[in-house]
Amino acid sequence: MEQFEAFLKENPRVQDEFYAFADVNENYKPYSPIPTCPMNSVTWFDAAAYCNWLSKKDGIPKGEWCYDPNEKGNYAGAMKLMSNAENRKGYRLPTEAEWEFSCRAGTSTAYSFGEPWELLEKYGWYNKNSPNRSKPVGSLKPNDLGLFDLHGNIWEWCQESIDDPYISSTITDEHPRSLRGGSFNEAPAYVRSWNRNWNRPSVRSFIYGFRPSRTYP
Repeated sequence: MEQFEAFLKENPRVQDEFYAFADVNENYKPYSPIPTCPMNSVTWFDAAAYCNWLSKKDGIPKGEWCYDPNEKGNYAGAMKLMSNAENRKGYRLPTEAEWEFSCRAGTSTAYSFGEPWELLEKYGWYNKNSPNRSKPVGSLKPNDLGLFDLHGNIWEWCQESIDDPYISSTITDEHPRSLRGGSFNEAPAYVRSWNRNWNRPSVRSFIYGFRPSRTYP
């Protein structure tokens, strides 16, 4: 959460929209009360803006960034996903295939650790062990790829549209984007490796966040 808040401070336009929502909805912090919790209430557009910001911070050339703001310079409706984004070096959201591959860590079972959901509390935050809020990232066991919190904690936005992964690069609310992983208020069935959700890219929710990814040369 603290990393995203640093991004907000440097991007007043995004910050104003974010905090306007947070005020109306009794703030986001009750659901992520510790700085090391995942950020919530993030739209797909916010996540894209953050990825470009992170690319800039890391000195990645602009020609390698994955997102292009709309004509008004906003990360909002009519912004674009750059061509061949998956082959660019900039930060971006993972595709669903990348997300699931990372979650499964070579398994074909319901969870990355196997089938018995009773073990879930050792690997993920869900409605039994964290019913009302997210928890600090990396607090539980990782999967076999060393990745944390892929089961539960916060739903994570993915790159593509759910109705057509090859749709036009222009991003609009007409084509919902996918979310994976489930959240802290979900039952075990909703945090399985294959479970998916979706919503309009402009939607904010206290259970929506993201996980940046990057293609390395």
